[in-house]
Amino acid sequence: MSRYQIAWAISRALDVYYVLLLVRVVFSWLNIRRPHPILIQIHKVAYGATEPLLRPIRDFLMKYQQGAPIDLSPLIAWFLIEIVRRVLIRAIL
Repeated sequence: MSRYQIAWAISRALDVYYVLLLVRVVFSWLNIRRPHPILIQIHKVAYGATEPLLRPIRDFLMKYQQGAPIDLSPLIAWFLIEIVRRVLIRAIL
């Protein structure tokens, strides 16, 4: 496997994680009273994949947000993922 293929695979994996974060954010905005079973599964996958990253960020932000109604943890997660992507790609290439 070449370095370019590894960099491409890492980039695509992080893109998938971006999408999972976006799905989680959209689900948090929606108020679906009786969701379809497929939507329930999508929500479970997105929540299960993103919560391990968002929980520590949310815990850290709780000290500074002091009850603010907006959860900024997905935005910070996107920022951190992009930093990780750039560092890894530069290290590989």
